[in-house]
Amino acid sequence: MIWITLVYIAFIFGNSATPAVYSSAESSWVTELLNRAMRTIGLTGLQFSEGFVRKAAHFTEYTGLGILLTLSLAKYECFSGRRRWRLIPVGFLIAGLDEGIQYFTPGRYCSIMDVLLDTCGVAFGVALLALISYVRTRKEKLPL
Repeated sequence: MIWITLVYIAFIFGNSATPAVYSSAESSWVTELLNRAMRTIGLTGLQFSEGFVRKAAHFTEYTGLGILLTLSLAKYECFSGRRRWRLIPVGFLIAGLDEGIQYFTPGRYCSIMDVLLDTCGVAFGVALLALISYVRTRKEKLPL
């Protein structure tokens, strides 16, 4: 599982190394796809902006990272149980490196707000698995 997580981090860093021209074209395509889907199902008043789609992608990408980090490191005592929250600073570090890559990518810029958004995504992924773990544990303790 650790290898999958490392490949996922490489994928994130690869996205950040994509020049702005290509990244913007991708975001525009996804935005149009989502807006077309909203029109198809009859939600003509709901339109997504490219900025919203980009921020949602950040959050979703890093929620996945939080889940993968938790699953990868759950077997190690230092990251299990209540200690899993130690993964949030790890996510913050990865997000900072990710934004640093964008600083050196043509047409891209780095943003502390994106680092914070990414860190919130990691925290959400960790919290989601903590909640699932809690519900499973409670279910097992319920009398039949």
